[in-house]
Amino acid sequence: MSDLASVLGVTRPTVYAWLAGQEPKGEAVIRIQQLSRAADKFHQANIIRLDKLVNRPILNGRSLLDILRTDEDPVEALATIKAIADKEAQTRREPKSVGKHLRSLDDVLGESSVAIYERS
Repeated sequence: MSDLASVLGVTRPTVYAWLAGQEPKGEAVIRIQQLSRAADKFHQANIIRLDKLVNRPILNGRSLLDILRTDEDPVEALATIKAIADKEAQTRREPKSVGKHLRSLDDVLGESSVAIYERS
């Protein structure tokens, strides 16, 4: 709720008042509409685990949340965030052993035996 209030440039009690039925006024309505359109575009992009990227400083040292607090168009960051999310999703799908040499139990035990023999 604090992040939402910060992005909208209002206090938390104001956001809670809106949720309780009080109508936002003036520039708040315009800002809410802008953010809603941006949110729709991010939703359409189907960004996997966007919640994990919102606070990460991946946009020239700034996070998506930082950009949302400004007058910048967050949709300009959409392609970058989508690419990062897709790459991380691909990494999570790869087997952990990709690129690593797996040793057999015989190899490991053989090394232990040699180390014990050398110490004797």
